[in-house]
Amino acid sequence: MLLALVVWTGLAHGQTEQRLGIIDEKLDKLRADVEDLQFRSKKMQEQLDDLQAQINFLRKAGGDTDISALEAKLKAIDAARERDKQVILDTLAKELASLGTGKTAAPTPGGSEHVVQKGETLSSIAAKYGVTAEAIVRANSLNNPNAIQVGQKLAIPK
Repeated sequence: MLLALVVWTGLAHGQTEQRLGIIDEKLDKLRADVEDLQFRSKKMQEQLDDLQAQINFLRKAGGDTDISALEAKLKAIDAARERDKQVILDTLAKELASLGTGKTAAPTPGGSEHVVQKGETLSSIAAKYGVTAEAIVRANSLNNPNAIQVGQKLAIPK
């Protein structure tokens, strides 16, 4: 009995270590995404400042037609910056949400993704999609098929 408890504790520790490793990898990716967003935002701000300086120069020189073109460029760059920012923020939000649910599985090609609900078992999920529980275990590299959690995302193979 004690040996079984020691083995189970060792397995649970190994799973925790593995999950911590996955979380560390995701955090590193998130940090890189944030740094990229900051860099791109800085570059776009420099472009905006440059265009604003050109607009101010042209206003002083009296070239109204060139100002309209520069203002249009300025708006386009600003809109692109906002779109990029939103894409990165959406990606970060998804990644952060997946950190709270443990291991995130990527859908298999041609398969789908299932979010575990309260009361579901691997067998009931497999039956729902017409696949075997073993296929789901393989697709998600599950160490302990009995330890799926509510909110966990599972890749369902085709």
